[in-house]
Amino acid sequence: MPAYYATRRMSGTSSPSSTWVRNRNAVRHNSKIILGPVNHTIVIVLIVLLTGLIFLTQSTKVTNYDVEIAKVDDEITNLEAQRDALAVENAKITAKAADEDNNKVATTMVDANSADFVKE
Repeated sequence: MPAYYATRRMSGTSSPSSTWVRNRNAVRHNSKIILGPVNHTIVIVLIVLLTGLIFLTQSTKVTNYDVEIAKVDDEITNLEAQRDALAVENAKITAKAADEDNNKVATTMVDANSADFVKE
């Protein structure tokens, strides 16, 4: 037998499984905490609840991003409507400035009530 295997037996035992063997613990520790089936069930329920809470916190982050994206989309829509209203105003001003007396289109233009959305 090679020299690196310990062949002594632990004191007070005579079974072959209790020999000093490489990569085995020589001392056994008895756990002072004994969990019954009810305690195991409670621990498992707590682990499941904790996992669910972690999932919910991660999914609310995604929902918050969706809300922020919706706000930005609304702001973009409002800015585009304002841009269109300014383009109409610019066209009116340039048409009136070109020939204010002889331009029939410029004299018949009226202010728009709302430039938010146009329905066809």
